[in-house]
Amino acid sequence: MNSGLFTVLLAVLFTFGGIGIYSYFQYSIVKKQDVLEKKLFFKNFTFASIGWLSLIIGLILFCVSYFISDETIDYFTKNNIVFDGVHGTMTYFGIILFSLFLYILATSLIYILYIKRLENTKARKYLKWIMWISIPLVILFLLLFEEGIAPFLQYPLANQILFSSNGVELIYSVGKYQTEGFSLSIAFYAIFIILGACLVLYICDYQIYKKYGDHGLITACFFIAFPCGIIGARAWYVIGDWYRFADNPISMFYIWDGGLAIMGGAIFGVIAGVTFMIIRKIYNPRFKKIDYFLLIDFIVPTILVAQAIGRIGNFFNTEVHGEAVSIAAWSFLPTFIKNNMHYSSSAPDLGPDQIYVPLFLVEAIVNLAGYFVIEFGIRHLFGINKFLKHDYHANGSCVGWYIAWYGATRAILEPMRYGAYNMGDDGNWSIISAYWMIGIGLFIVLIFIVLKVLKEKGIIKLQWDKYNEENTHSEEIKQ
Repeated sequence: MNSGLFTVLLAVLFTFGGIGIYSYFQYSIVKKQDVLEKKLFFKNFTFASIGWLSLIIGLILFCVSYFISDETIDYFTKNNIVFDGVHGTMTYFGIILFSLFLYILATSLIYILYIKRLENTKARKYLKWIMWISIPLVILFLLLFEEGIAPFLQYPLANQILFSSNGVELIYSVGKYQTEGFSLSIAFYAIFIILGACLVLYICDYQIYKKYGDHGLITACFFIAFPCGIIGARAWYVIGDWYRFADNPISMFYIWDGGLAIMGGAIFGVIAGVTFMIIRKIYNPRFKKIDYFLLIDFIVPTILVAQAIGRIGNFFNTEVHGEAVSIAAWSFLPTFIKNNMHYSSSAPDLGPDQIYVPLFLVEAIVNLAGYFVIEFGIRHLFGINKFLKHDYHANGSCVGWYIAWYGATRAILEPMRYGAYNMGDDGNWSIISAYWMIGIGLFIVLIFIVLKVLKEKGIIKLQWDKYNEENTHSEEIKQ
């Protein structure tokens, strides 16, 4: 076994072992609510910290394994690259400090969200300050790490993890990777899609917990909506680019060869999720109290967060970009992004003075902005708060705002895309469907506004309102 592979195995052991130890003892703190009981808290907090230290060691070992691997040494030798002390310091101090402040951020966030005994205490206020201070420091030291290691990476960056008879490799491949004997590859794109979906589940579960005091109400829904979203994304892509499949229709099922359209995934996923929850509501009393319009407001806007994370996968696939421009126009980008944007999965490689416009990054930022606009600029600002005496927000309308926002995003960005990525035999399918999304989204918003007005005038009464009124009346009789 060579030293590089041995170091990788150690890195995996320390990294995942550290995550496991940290998660277990933080879970113990949350479960027992022992944050104010000093002995128990000190014990669990100490072991959680040991777990995080193990994670830091694992990340450092991953860096070391890269630099001592035979492939990297050959690459450095052929290109006369020397790993200097300045970049070494940036790399290792960056990863250590990034991990430290990520630990502080994660721990403070866990205590703020899940330790009920901290509510309305000074400790909670201090934790909030710690959390907000940690966020920019996490980003700063991640960038420090990136700037340290970026000049020594091999571009285009790997976009798959390949398991084969030769061992485990990080590879860059467009389409299916061919190798002799056994092989199994996991695309980074798939990993980021799953991470985005899990983050959506986490955010929504917490919001529902705050409202109804119950975890897990949408977990089953997630396992229905997510695969339906994947099916919908593939179906939307096949419909939009049918000319690619017309000669061999069976190839529409070759999802491992790529080809997903997020618009279809979002639409089909929402429809499947809502349908499933309606069915559960009919047959399960636990769900009768839930305002499904409010539930829609919790879930749908967070899809934009998942889409933003999914766009990171597009970066590794060297796709979702615009035309070639001077690198000087995007000189503010981190080095590793600029270096990777010389390459494209559907266009010629560029020279050192040009890069493809990183539309994946633009769309990721716009998606995150859309989430905050809908969640805090529409739902919270126009809902009941200390500034407004009346609730002007129509519950459920966030699904319409989401569709309209994403339609507008696509309508603006699609014409900027490199031509090979435009869907349809004339390249206009994505643009046309984007304008349809804007219209449909605004129409849905109007429907929920009308329902809100009818409810306030007493013309209609929703099923969950009736259930909650009956329960309240029953409680009053008992008392």
